[in-house]
Amino acid sequence: MVQIFKKITALVGICFLGATSIFAQEQKIWSLKACVEQALSKNITIQQQTLSTQSTKADYFQSKMALLPTLNGNVSNNWQTGFAINPATNIAKEGVAFRTNSFGLNSSMPLFNGFQNVNNVRLQQSNMMASQKDLEQTKNNITLNVCNAYLRVLQNIELMSSAKARVASSMAQAERQKRLYELGSSNKSKYLQLRAQLSSEELVAVNAENAVMQAYLELWLLIEIKPDLSNVVEIPNTADLNIEDEPKTIDALFDEFSKQSPDVLAAEQRVRSSEIQHMMAQGGRSPRLSLSGSLSSFYSTQSQTGVGDMQYKNTLIGVGEYNSTPIPVYTVTPTGYSSYQVTSFNDQFNRNLGSNIGLNLSVPVFNGWSVNTNIQKTRISYQNNKLSEKLVKNNLYRSIAQSYVDFKSAYKKFAANQENLDANKEAFDVADKQFELGGMSMADYLNTKNSYIRAQADYTQAKYELVFRRKVLDFYSGKSLY
Repeated sequence: MVQIFKKITALVGICFLGATSIFAQEQKIWSLKACVEQALSKNITIQQQTLSTQSTKADYFQSKMALLPTLNGNVSNNWQTGFAINPATNIAKEGVAFRTNSFGLNSSMPLFNGFQNVNNVRLQQSNMMASQKDLEQTKNNITLNVCNAYLRVLQNIELMSSAKARVASSMAQAERQKRLYELGSSNKSKYLQLRAQLSSEELVAVNAENAVMQAYLELWLLIEIKPDLSNVVEIPNTADLNIEDEPKTIDALFDEFSKQSPDVLAAEQRVRSSEIQHMMAQGGRSPRLSLSGSLSSFYSTQSQTGVGDMQYKNTLIGVGEYNSTPIPVYTVTPTGYSSYQVTSFNDQFNRNLGSNIGLNLSVPVFNGWSVNTNIQKTRISYQNNKLSEKLVKNNLYRSIAQSYVDFKSAYKKFAANQENLDANKEAFDVADKQFELGGMSMADYLNTKNSYIRAQADYTQAKYELVFRRKVLDFYSGKSLY
């Protein structure tokens, strides 16, 4: 069964290599720092949060621009036929065809609206700062996840190395017993028992290799690179592992980290945002005063200008008398020009140019209770955000406390496993020599060896658990993880 399992594992490994060879990159040794930097630059969640932060920055910039006056221009070109009103004379006519152009500039500026625009600037600034802290928290989470995945790779590599070393040792021991059996110095039972032990350890080694492959796969996918078995992690020297105990208390760690925790700072900013929203809602009760102005002119092909001299007409309006002599009285009235042309664009533009400026005061009286409802909802939102802030702090305290207890436990567990490993190693060294000299039974020898194997595995597990727990506390202490 062991041989069949080994063949299946080898086949899976070959398939995995074939699938990843398409994406194979140049071999590279990945340090923890390189893995974290790769994850921070490629992680999709971080990229999405970065875009969200950029959106809040745009909202903040727009809120500041909203304080400036608005200025809009308009130009129109119209053709009219049939019944229409002459824009130059304001006289209605039928069966006409003409073109008009109009030009205008409009500007407005709120002078007072309950400080809503100013408060909106503060609101968008607070939202932007909260989003920035969310981005920091996302990066922190990814960093811790990468650190954990990296340490799992190291842990499984060490377990695999120990398993292969035990296989080599058992193989040598089995070969020795085989020779002794062939020379008649040992019975076949001892040889077969060692062969069974060797097969069991080979299976453990195969499982350890699979665990390394799986740990690598999780790490590569986490840092967003194509799985490539030619890439490896940097193996640090953990032979002389020296991890100091944590001198600070849980409350001290919480007090220090809560002042810089992105989660807490983001929650505080959201409380501030809800306060500002409440003030903006109250501003809906205030009168609104705005200043507006416009500048406009127009041009029409119906505006005519006479060409040449004005023509006049004498009209008899009565008869007067001078020295008893009747004298006709005439009036001179202009009859127009001999021909007309459309008034020039410049003349019409200057003649029709007009402007206005005005102040508008709006006083809210009753708007379907919408203002009061909005005030009530913002007050509820503020209370909800205050509870969320408290919940974030409670969760942070719980996380720090749990991390502290986990570290203390891992610290004691590592020390106990180290003593256990030393004791089992010493016992195995003695048992190994006694077995070679024939002074120990096979059952006692295998029990001693299996105890040593378990002690090695427990020690490796405890060591990397301690390293990870220490790094988590380093994170809460504001120290670098690499």
